[in-house]
Amino acid sequence: MVPMEYYLVVSTIMFFAGIYGFFTRRNLLAMLISIGLMLIPLKIILPFLTVFSISIIRRGSFSPFSLSEFPLRRRRWR
Repeated sequence: MVPMEYYLVVSTIMFFAGIYGFFTRRNLLAMLISIGLMLIPLKIILPFLTVFSISIIRRGSFSPFSLSEFPLRRRRWR
């Protein structure tokens, strides 16, 4: 299994390549392709960040609010 850092590095490189392409091109089609190149890393990295943030909240090592505001289990109503 590939570590999460590789996905972060690849998505960062792709995102900055899209920013560079957007600001250096004058053709509208090339600018739209660059915007697409900036959106692809979001599709790559969002699932990993979601899993990472859920594991942090469940461990209790990071909580910007009290843990009572983040119910870890669903309450059963009668």
